[in-house]
Amino acid sequence: MRKFRWISAVVVLIFVATALPVQAATIPAAAETTDKQVGSLTPTVVSRLEKAVQELIGSKTVFQFDDVTDMGKTWIVEGGMEDGTATLQTEYNKEKNRVDSTTIRYKISSLGKAMNAPLKTKVLNSAKAFDSKRPLQFEAFWRVKSPYQSNKPSNYWVFWGSGEQASSLYVDVDRGNAITINADYALKQVDPLILNRAMNTFKRVSGQPIKVQHASRYKDETKGLSYWSFEDANEASEVKISAVTGKVLAVSTYGVDWNDDADFKKTFASPKYTASEALKLVKPKAQMLFNINLTGYKVKVQGNQYTFYKQQKGTDSIVAKVNKKGTFYAYSLHSSDGKM
Repeated sequence: MRKFRWISAVVVLIFVATALPVQAATIPAAAETTDKQVGSLTPTVVSRLEKAVQELIGSKTVFQFDDVTDMGKTWIVEGGMEDGTATLQTEYNKEKNRVDSTTIRYKISSLGKAMNAPLKTKVLNSAKAFDSKRPLQFEAFWRVKSPYQSNKPSNYWVFWGSGEQASSLYVDVDRGNAITINADYALKQVDPLILNRAMNTFKRVSGQPIKVQHASRYKDETKGLSYWSFEDANEASEVKISAVTGKVLAVSTYGVDWNDDADFKKTFASPKYTASEALKLVKPKAQMLFNINLTGYKVKVQGNQYTFYKQQKGTDSIVAKVNKKGTFYAYSLHSSDGKM
């Protein structure tokens, strides 16, 4: 009998406003669980589970379900490949009578068998090109499908890096096998010029030093996004700097001072500032952070978010967010081509 308790994590890799999930069926520590035999499930449920697994591994690969954990609203059904190359876990929603997620966890040695040659080559080339000084090395990879989740990707391959610093590479099956990569770095591995720029950017926005504790690099090959992300110890403040140009792309410091959604809606039901007032306040920061002169820009307000833009084609825009105190605590640059 195999027993796996996989921890689910959400990796953000934030590429402007996209979250990269790491989904596997999770068993909460405090949940009441009951072990069952696979034979206790109805033929219909077993058939749906088998179909979900075969969709990811092919109908010719032999596998088996070994055990079931009853979570109350769901069953966690686990098993593995007959040849020992991978383990599997499915989550069946008893209330909705559907397979909510399927995860196949492969050994890295089985890459050639599990993935077709062109995609394998694409993945390895991307890992090699990500950082010429520090090529990514993988210790495991998963095939995951969670069709009912809101985060994207929900149908993907994910490769887990080996070594002291965490890294991951995602292949979004629903987006033409688009590849995104995220890797953590020790601060000593970062170019001092870039690191100093991040710390100075924090100070320019907050007015006080914010110590950088975390550094990572992100790349979305399809969207052409590639940037460094620097965060404080609490991951409440962040600076994004282009890995290509070295320019600041976004900065946010902890500015949340509302209590909940109701308080937020009430506070920002009407604009905190007029267009001219917002321009006056944000103009010096836009010049200092992004070297953009907001003279002649228009302002669009939605909630606590102010967008500064020109209707002229090819002009970048800037988004700034304000809190209850009236302080602008976050700024981001959005280029005319839709990229950060």
